[in-house]
Amino acid sequence: MPSKKCYCPVTHVIFDCDGTLIDSEGIYLKTVQEVLAPYGLTYTKADQTLHMGMPMCAFSQHIVKDLNLPLSAAEFRQRFEAATEKNMKNVSLLPGVRDLILHLHEYRIPFCIATSSFKNLFKVKAESFKDLFLAFHHVVCGDDPELGPGRGKPQPDIYLLAASRFNPPADPKKCLIFEDAPVGLRGGIAAGIQVVFIPTDQVTKQQKKGASMVLKSMADFRPELFGLPALDTCSKFEFG
Repeated sequence: MPSKKCYCPVTHVIFDCDGTLIDSEGIYLKTVQEVLAPYGLTYTKADQTLHMGMPMCAFSQHIVKDLNLPLSAAEFRQRFEAATEKNMKNVSLLPGVRDLILHLHEYRIPFCIATSSFKNLFKVKAESFKDLFLAFHHVVCGDDPELGPGRGKPQPDIYLLAASRFNPPADPKKCLIFEDAPVGLRGGIAAGIQVVFIPTDQVTKQQKKGASMVLKSMADFRPELFGLPALDTCSKFEFG
């Protein structure tokens, strides 16, 4: 349960995607292991925690350098993205996600996505939930032309850009971010935005520092703590 502390009321919500909305981190782990298998290399959940939330270009550079792969970063990225597109077709929503999205939509609370994923891969992941994703005001991806080189998470830019694209633009101080990755948490803090952090078990206590709230699951979130309408127990309508 969240600790008893004061939170600032919010008017807009910004969601990360991987590991926050969709259960994709296990698929990413499997995919990296597939790409590394021919080289006899392993990749664990602890290794993944170091890379979660990174833009694709930065991730490729890190993994090639750290594991001394006989590939260029561009070659690794090409193999990884091809395997990811195949594996990501069976991704599912995480607990509590559908209910919260439908709840925010019902009460006309504007919300969007800010993801490090590039646009083409995001479309693959969103395909299974395309009706639900129509409820989002907009999506900002890691290859957005307004994001400068090297300005992905943990830089604050993607969140500030996401806030600016609401109509009218949202005050970042009145936004709330949902994140699962330490780099995403750091970026949200740098943007001056409250962050609900839903990390994996491998994330350390130090990496959780600065989060407005730390939860095990989005199903545990209580919107009323941030001045949003409380969740009710009635079944929600469905899109489609």
